[in-house]
Amino acid sequence: MNDNRNARELKAIADASPKVVGITGGIGSGKTVATDALKQAGFCVIDADEISRALFAPGSDGEKRILKVFPSAKRRDGSLNRKKLRDIISQDQTSKIKLNNLTHPFIIDEIKRRLAVALPPVVLSAPLLLESALARLCDYTVCVYCPRNVKIARLTERDGVTHAQAERIIDAQIPDTERCTLSDFIIPSDVPIEQFRAETVELFKKIFKITDN
Repeated sequence: MNDNRNARELKAIADASPKVVGITGGIGSGKTVATDALKQAGFCVIDADEISRALFAPGSDGEKRILKVFPSAKRRDGSLNRKKLRDIISQDQTSKIKLNNLTHPFIIDEIKRRLAVALPPVVLSAPLLLESALARLCDYTVCVYCPRNVKIARLTERDGVTHAQAERIIDAQIPDTERCTLSDFIIPSDVPIEQFRAETVELFKKIFKITDN
């Protein structure tokens, strides 16, 4: 791990005992890879994306609420076309705000419920950690950073979108430069995946003051 990157921040919390550390990152940044590595390392991870998928799963009351607000995202069989919904909110800021106002209260309530019963140290993973009230639930925050060109390449390969569509999706989110400025720690993901996984686990161990005996 590049200790120089976060050395000052780690020194600043030398006497602290954090209970909850948040992790965030834009689409295509590698946040899911990071949280998977943390889970495998034994950390308790509360993942806002997983909670959202459960609360608004196909056939759920949550999905029905979304379809009521976004009927144009409905498939012929009555289910939610999530790709269509993502296209809608990436092109229209008002629609994005509507969706967030609809879904966030339910997601935040479930996160708070899980935090209340979880034993620290806890990692809270959320793409909108810094834009929502979730950052206030964390002692410190970590941003997964990835250069724009790498994120575009990941999205076009992973999701089958065009270069222009990938750019539009990325531009619908806050810039990574702003995420990094607002976060306490930064970890780049444009390195070999095993190195990224190892550096993520090592950073969180240092933040939580976990030593390998």
